Amino acid sequence: MPEATPGQAYPHRLRQVSDASPWAARYTFADICGHSPALVHARELARRAAQAECAVLLLGESGTGKELFAQAIHRASPRQAGPFVPIDCAAIPRDLLEAELFGYAPGAFSGASTAGKPGKFELAHGGTVFLDEIGEMPLEMQAKLLRVLQEHQVVRVGGLAPVAVDFAVIAATNRALEEMASQGQFRRDLLYRLDVMRISIPPLREGPQDIRLLVEDYWERKSRELRKEIRLSEAALRVLEQYSWPGNVREVVNVVERLLVSATQFVIEPEDLPPSLQQDLAEGTSLKSLWNLQAAVAVAVRGTLQKALREVGGNRSEAARLVGLSRASFYRKLKQHGLTA
Repeated sequence: MPEATPGQAYPHRLRQVSDASPWAARYTFADICGHSPALVHARELARRAAQAECAVLLLGESGTGKELFAQAIHRASPRQAGPFVPIDCAAIPRDLLEAELFGYAPGAFSGASTAGKPGKFELAHGGTVFLDEIGEMPLEMQAKLLRVLQEHQVVRVGGLAPVAVDFAVIAATNRALEEMASQGQFRRDLLYRLDVMRISIPPLREGPQDIRLLVEDYWERKSRELRKEIRLSEAALRVLEQYSWPGNVREVVNVVERLLVSATQFVIEPEDLPPSLQQDLAEGTSLKSLWNLQAAVAVAVRGTLQKALREVGGNRSEAARLVGLSRASFYRKLKQHGLTA
């Protein structure tokens, strides 16, 4: 894109991205597994935010799936055909951050491309910018970011003319931004600009009823990808359900992939699980308790209820019909197994 003359904006037109584009979002709300009340609430808020195209602030521990939510919001929004451009604010070196975000003009600095380079905000024109780890952004850059969010214009490093950009913004962090603002580490006016729709994504330990569903979902996906017909035994699944998952969804994905890649038999038993999981279990319960018949029945019933709800997209009346219960009995079962929203 050529450098504009003073007083002119760069020529822009809204563009669509193909699925093969590096700026295409892959995930939708259908990829967010779980029926725990906190997750259902977060998902509903995200759906509303997608339609409103308002600024979204995603809060959650590392590994809870903040980018998954961000992509789902983009895919459900009117901007779904446009680019989804993630920016890891913690990964870009401080001295390169401005050029990465806003681009640079031809010859702006030693080693700069003679053609110049668009920044991430220009690349996101017509789509969504995802500011991951926004709490790590240096204070001096926060003021420039605030201006871009307010004016929807960027000026490339070494450039003269503003570039008009049309984008929605989603930010994410695992830090307490209000506390940072009180300590002068984060601009309060930037926080207000980003915090239009706040969505807290719960850690996995707060929705233990979702663990089995999540494990089975990723197991099925990864098995297809690796073309391996390996299954988890019921005892192994119960170990996974009782594990605390400090790494949240990201740790689930890691464990599932590790088990499938390293498997040497068709059925994974508790003793085949990673040592960290077995140690966590040993500290909280005994392996013998996993064979308790009452607990096993409860686990099976809960799993069936979850699968039925997932099969019919959360429609409880249809799920009740699917499992052969009256609506009243089905609702009682949901409440009994902690699956009510």
